[in-house]
Amino acid sequence: MCVFSVLATLACSEVALRIYHARAGHSKAVPLHIVTDEPYLYGLNPQHPDISPQGTRDDAVVVPKPPGTFRILVLGDSIAFGATLPKNNTFPNRMEQQLRTELGPVDVVNSAVMGYSPYNELQYYLTRGKTFDADIVVVAFCMNDVVNPRLHWGDAPGVKIPDEAIPNLDYDRSQILPRIQQLEEERRRSANGDEGPGRLLRKSELYQAFDKAKTYLFQKKSRHYPVNTSGIPTFITTEDTLSIEVLLDRKTPEWRWLASMYDRLAEAVQANGATLVIAIFPLAYQLDPNYPFLPQSQMLAYCKEKSLPCLDLLPSFRQHAKEDIFLLDQEKFYDIWHLTNYGHELSAAEIVRFLREQELLPVKKE
Repeated sequence: MCVFSVLATLACSEVALRIYHARAGHSKAVPLHIVTDEPYLYGLNPQHPDISPQGTRDDAVVVPKPPGTFRILVLGDSIAFGATLPKNNTFPNRMEQQLRTELGPVDVVNSAVMGYSPYNELQYYLTRGKTFDADIVVVAFCMNDVVNPRLHWGDAPGVKIPDEAIPNLDYDRSQILPRIQQLEEERRRSANGDEGPGRLLRKSELYQAFDKAKTYLFQKKSRHYPVNTSGIPTFITTEDTLSIEVLLDRKTPEWRWLASMYDRLAEAVQANGATLVIAIFPLAYQLDPNYPFLPQSQMLAYCKEKSLPCLDLLPSFRQHAKEDIFLLDQEKFYDIWHLTNYGHELSAAEIVRFLREQELLPVKKE
């Protein structure tokens, strides 16, 4: 009798999970990653409830822009998107709250997309972003913006990645594609050998839910970053061994690619009568005293040459403990990229201060 009760409970749980997921799937008939023949590669994550009808992680704004409204458009990836946080807590939304209090009708539109690179941000602006008629375009730069996109998007069905989106084509051909082929071959072998009751079990919604919970609870969060020969942490993504050092030399393929994306973005923004501002977000280990590898200096030099306003957030971040700024142990992996609630609050205040310092904001009306 006891065994029967357990089996009945499990069966009911399985049915309930299937019904829940079926209903959730009908909330929006949009794939997770939209891939079209238009220039941009990926769409927003429609499973997140904060996505507006305009495809932004924000409230919808009036287009065309009403007279007397000052508008800022934020481009970026999961950092600006605000991974793990409600949209109202992200730095773009906090900027809007502060500026509306001080200046009146101000929109700060958060168009960031999880997983975007400078290529995606450029193509998004060319096809959609410019329609917002922003006065300022803030692009959030993170050190992982130059990693190969295939490893991040490899499992997304139908994603098309053109050569133009690849920071280093030689590295892509010699390292990334062979690795992906090897992983695909291993998956095929595993699938062919996975027969019998075990295969049916793994298809169960209940099993998958328990498996995810077990992985989250018991996997170890490594705090030991991959290091160079001198024992200094240099990694910029968990998906690859690419080093932050590729951004120290402006002759590397990664740097040349990054500069070409920002050159084109700056040209497009300026042609639309707006100002491009680059905000440089550091990695957590860069807050360590005397950390030697600071591509921020190269980015600042690039901005000076191009006459672009460029904010380095590292000095203000270094005035605080890493635990205050970055998620670190708060995620299922040791997260050196994404910001805490306070990290977004500080970023918003610093970016507003910088815009005011650069005299890019309208004068406050008395």
